[in-house]
Amino acid sequence: MKKENNLDSLSRAEINGINAWYIHEIDKFYRMYAGLASSLKKYEDGIVYIEIENTEKVRLSNLETAENIVESWINGNDKLRQAKGWVVYFYRTNASTGFVFSLNDAKNEDFIENVVKQIKAKKELKLVNIFSRIFVPKE
Repeated sequence: MKKENNLDSLSRAEINGINAWYIHEIDKFYRMYAGLASSLKKYEDGIVYIEIENTEKVRLSNLETAENIVESWINGNDKLRQAKGWVVYFYRTNASTGFVFSLNDAKNEDFIENVVKQIKAKKELKLVNIFSRIFVPKE
C-alpha cells in the first residue's frame, strides 16, 4: 500500500506536471539543438527514472550525457532534489526530436522537404544504454 504523503515517490499526476514544466522550460532546447528528448517516467523510493530518446547527431548516449540530463531534471524541481539516485534509459531514435530553422531555411524547398520527411517518419526506438547512480550523502 502506498503512503499518501510519501516524499520518496510521486503520483502519475505529479509526474505529468513535472514533465510538462520541464519540456517547456528546459527540454525544448535539448530537443531543438541537441537531438534528444527526455521524460520523467517515475519517481519511486527516492529514485528518479528518466527515458531519453537520442538521435545521437550531437550528443552520445553515454554516462556524461545521462549525468547532464539528470542534473537538469533534479535541479529544476524541488521534489526531485531529494532523490537518492537515478536510472536513465537511452533509446536511439530515427525520428526528429525538434527543429530550429530561420526564415531563409523556410524558403529552401530541400530543407522543408527534409523536415516533412522527418516528421512523417515512423518512430523506431532501440534501447542502447542504461546508467544508474546512487548519491553519496554529504557529511
